[in-house]
Amino acid sequence: MTMDALPPRPALLHPEAGPYAERVLELSRSVQAHAEHVPDIPYGDDYWQKLDVYLPSEVTEGPVPVLMFLHGGAWTCGYKEWMGFMAPLFIDLPAIFISVSYRLSPESRFPDALWDTQDALSWVWRNIGVHGGDPDRIALGGHSAGGHLAALTALDSEGLVRRGLPADVVKACLPVSAPFDLRAPPQQRDAGQQRAYRDFLAREEDDAEASPILRVRPVATRFLVAWGEDDFPRIRTQGPLMVDALSHAGVETSWIELQDSSHFDTSLQCMQPGHAWTRAARELLSSMHSPLKPGEEVRGSPGAPAHRNTEQT
Repeated sequence: MTMDALPPRPALLHPEAGPYAERVLELSRSVQAHAEHVPDIPYGDDYWQKLDVYLPSEVTEGPVPVLMFLHGGAWTCGYKEWMGFMAPLFIDLPAIFISVSYRLSPESRFPDALWDTQDALSWVWRNIGVHGGDPDRIALGGHSAGGHLAALTALDSEGLVRRGLPADVVKACLPVSAPFDLRAPPQQRDAGQQRAYRDFLAREEDDAEASPILRVRPVATRFLVAWGEDDFPRIRTQGPLMVDALSHAGVETSWIELQDSSHFDTSLQCMQPGHAWTRAARELLSSMHSPLKPGEEVRGSPGAPAHRNTEQT
């Protein structure tokens, strides 16, 4: 897909979403003009089943870690081209940054987008070595709906094993401003939740299966959960609840509440050097398969929540 010929999607819900989409496309276009990348690699037969691979600019001595990232857009909108702007702050680690597209609603409904995420992950695990990536050091993240799919994938060990993947193929999961509980009574649904029930879920009763917080289990994946201080109310509520659920299950978990950040700020700020989330994400990628350093992460333990101080952007 070229940035000048992206297929139209349903209208974005929130007033900030349109300017956000225009801004990230502009930034990603600039990155693609300079960064070494391989666009539109298919991982399936559908038009939307593609990924873009951004590569370190310098030759490395050995394989490097990999960050797969999924765009947001309420499962109905968005493009992998939205996320290319994030690549520079990871490819200089060095690491490989991969932006993934997936089938969108209402044409495709849950669990299609989850299956696409797992299929994209399968492609990366089997093929990223050709591009200098380490299949044993894969992190999976996403913003908003993309963060929801990343969390579901990391927690679905059975689904990963069915694809012939190691249960611990996702070494780190980085959901940003993600919804973790899709359940909502009809009279309490906001516009985003109404769209999820109408367009994303195949059946209303799938809301529990599609909720990562209800699928938490002990996994080897390390989680970094982030949300904005000025995020959507349900995101601000569900982020801490997800951290507690992961911690009580014994999952290594850290969290960041990004100060003065809206739902869309939390994504745009991921391009800023020294930003709290970017620092934490880079440290997490660098430490995959490395012993934890004092103060770098705090291990969640059954019966006690994980700790991470609220950070300034």
